Amino acid sequence: MSAGNWLELPIISSHPAAVLPQIPNLSALRPMTRFLFSWLFVCAVALLVVGQLGCAKSSVDPALLAKYREKFSLSSEPPDVQTVYEVRETLLGADDSDHDHHDHEHADEHGHDHDAEDHAEHDHEHDEEHAHDEHEHEHPVKEVLETTEPRSVAMVGQIGGLANPWEETQPEFPFASNQAVFFLADPQAIAEHEAEGHVHAPGEECAFCAAHAEENSELLAVVRLVDDQGKVLPMDVRELLNLNLNDMVVVQGEAQVLEGGMMIMNATGVFVRK
Repeated sequence: MSAGNWLELPIISSHPAAVLPQIPNLSALRPMTRFLFSWLFVCAVALLVVGQLGCAKSSVDPALLAKYREKFSLSSEPPDVQTVYEVRETLLGADDSDHDHHDHEHADEHGHDHDAEDHAEHDHEHDEEHAHDEHEHEHPVKEVLETTEPRSVAMVGQIGGLANPWEETQPEFPFASNQAVFFLADPQAIAEHEAEGHVHAPGEECAFCAAHAEENSELLAVVRLVDDQGKVLPMDVRELLNLNLNDMVVVQGEAQVLEGGMMIMNATGVFVRK
């Protein structure tokens, strides 16, 4: 039964002839009734939305936000800054085997009588192969079998800028909802992607970037802001430190590479480059 027909119900009475009295211009009242119900519905929805927004905004104690904002905000950039990839290489230890192998091959070449033309052709082929490898981003991800020791570093990177290699577990990359966590990308890697035209707006799909997203894992660092017990602060870092997508950030703290290859950093201070 529609809202406009409730006036037409019969009056319950013991007298068989008792019926609802006739109301003149009933059809004129029905549009008003519909308008009234529509208006009440809109008001109810508006109040519900405002109430939810108010609750979300006040979910974190302002005094607690101010306390941790003061604790983790740096007024100046720390010295001896390294990029994300440089920090990773430092933690894992420089692998000189490739350089030794290259030097050995170079010595063998000088031990044989190759003419200048052969050397030039070899160098040209090597340069073409190297350029092709860079274009295809064929960087095999190094396997990490055990967690490294934590090390105090200052690291620079950009928030976001590379494809998300952990879409299933980190759907809000490069941030995390209601957690003081963000992801820093190696600035040199981002520059290479920009040069090749692989920088996209949020949500924009790219088959090439999606296919190579897993390789980005060693070009990223997970930055965490933790309390005195080592637990991640339960507050959105965007609200805490006013961080935004694509900000260039310098982070000071202890970094380590976990078993499996993910690099994390427990930050003691954050500085945003302007």
